[in-house]
Amino acid sequence: MAAAGEGGRVVLPKRTVSRRAFVAGSAGVAALAATRLDAMAAAGGARPGSARLLRPAAQAGGTLTYGLSGDFDEKLDPQGTNFDTTIRVTLNICEPLVWMPAATEIVPNLADSWEVSPDGLVYTFRLRQGVTFHDGTPFNAAAVQFTFDRVVELDRLTATAAPGTTPVADPATVLTPGQSYNQLGPYERSEIVDDHTIRVVLSRPFTPFLSGLNGYLGIVSPTAVRTMGLAEFNRAPVGTGPYMFGEWVEQDHVTLLRNPNYVGGSPVFTTQGPPAFDEIIYRIIPDAAVRSGTLISGETQYIEEIDPLQLEDVRANPDLEVVERPQPGSGWILLFNLAREDKPQTEPAVRQALSFAVDKEAFNQAVFGGTNVPAASPLMRPTFGYEPRTEGLYSYDPERAASMLDAAGWVLNGDIREKNGQPLALVQPIIDRPQDNAMTTFLQGSFREIGVDLQVEPLELAAARERRIAGLYDVGMLWFSYADPDILRAIFHSENIGAYNRANYSNPEIDRMLDEAAASSDPEVRAQLYSQIQLRVLEEAVTIPLADSVVYNAKQRRLQGEILDYLASYVWMNDARFAE
Repeated sequence: MAAAGEGGRVVLPKRTVSRRAFVAGSAGVAALAATRLDAMAAAGGARPGSARLLRPAAQAGGTLTYGLSGDFDEKLDPQGTNFDTTIRVTLNICEPLVWMPAATEIVPNLADSWEVSPDGLVYTFRLRQGVTFHDGTPFNAAAVQFTFDRVVELDRLTATAAPGTTPVADPATVLTPGQSYNQLGPYERSEIVDDHTIRVVLSRPFTPFLSGLNGYLGIVSPTAVRTMGLAEFNRAPVGTGPYMFGEWVEQDHVTLLRNPNYVGGSPVFTTQGPPAFDEIIYRIIPDAAVRSGTLISGETQYIEEIDPLQLEDVRANPDLEVVERPQPGSGWILLFNLAREDKPQTEPAVRQALSFAVDKEAFNQAVFGGTNVPAASPLMRPTFGYEPRTEGLYSYDPERAASMLDAAGWVLNGDIREKNGQPLALVQPIIDRPQDNAMTTFLQGSFREIGVDLQVEPLELAAARERRIAGLYDVGMLWFSYADPDILRAIFHSENIGAYNRANYSNPEIDRMLDEAAASSDPEVRAQLYSQIQLRVLEEAVTIPLADSVVYNAKQRRLQGEILDYLASYVWMNDARFAE
């Protein structure tokens, strides 16, 4: 989400520090990557980035059509977007320094290798050589520095503004970053050692740093950004990836074209030359039933989020295959806006009562067809540090919920409770799309059962964003696929108020524990801290966890070589091809 208005001139917001993370210590991951590279060299292969014997590329030709479950947030700039749907497209255009194929594994991509200083503050990356951007300009350390610096440019303008002034940034030249800001962590600066070596300096130790260098930090062409301008680049990004931008027809599709000059790079892929397909068409198909129908009919060859009602039919079809995987991160959670003075949700008893009012098993069945898992924590179960004790804090008990509201002075007046003449009503603006409507419709019924009026307001994307930025909501929904429990920093750290801390929750003790957990390289220390954090925010009922997401993508069986990443969110297409 953008923290400031879009269009016109952008007033600089206060930026925050919270990012995508990784379970293992950075030094350990770096050692693992170096060991893998040395093993490749010892086996007779070349280290990525050096002269190498390339494996034969697949026969070029044909079109792959991918069915997206949702639209983009009006952005195709990987550093400007907040939507995973955007990154599913742009990661094929703008490659990152590293890939994360598994929970404890980071592999090289545009970076050949890296070293971490003993104090955890300096990361030195050796970059692949002989790589060019789609515009013909060279990939080098200056491009990495440019990509990272553009993410923090708003911060730097704020820091250098005269005391007492409000700096204003021109959106034509200064990027308002999205999720890339969270992923970059406590980035301070980059130092170019030479064309193919860059030193990244952090302001404090940050264990999850390497895992943040993923899709939202795909490296962009500095020349393209400067010559095209931010608005045009946002519509036609330029990177080094296996596919190049072709066209974007809004609310319909994005087409990517084969990069004939691609030389590959990451050892996670077998294809080290240009990819197989002439083009990939990413079609926007929000309706799950329609999307699943296009796969069955052959109009698409890969879709995400299959219609639950068609899941068994697809499984039974010998020409199709279901790709199933639980996700790490923060599942679907409801957050109470604690900054709304004199509103009912500012009372802990109200929030706790509502936590007993939701039948999460029924929610999973009604909204997701039973394909997800009822949630207990703001961390999903596959995430490192998940605390099983959260499962015993709340259960579905509407009688208990009603009794708690009675005790708090909220008594029934007809169907809706009130206190001192104030109705127990909560406002929830949402983006008007099928899944959001289904979730809030269920919650409306659940809360109405105990005398609470949830007033849902479906809005267009821009209007919903404006309401959220203005803080004009009582409850809101959030979901993240994240590699590490540091996602809790994005949601609950007070420095993230105005960003992803949509509860406007401020607790100095929680802030301290989140900071300590992010800085520690000891897995046991981190797990203990995250356990306390989960239990505390649930005891205070800042959030109601609703569902842990399980991905059910589907494809035609003849499509082979595509890779669903560890987050179960991005599909890597470097090796994708149709079987002969």
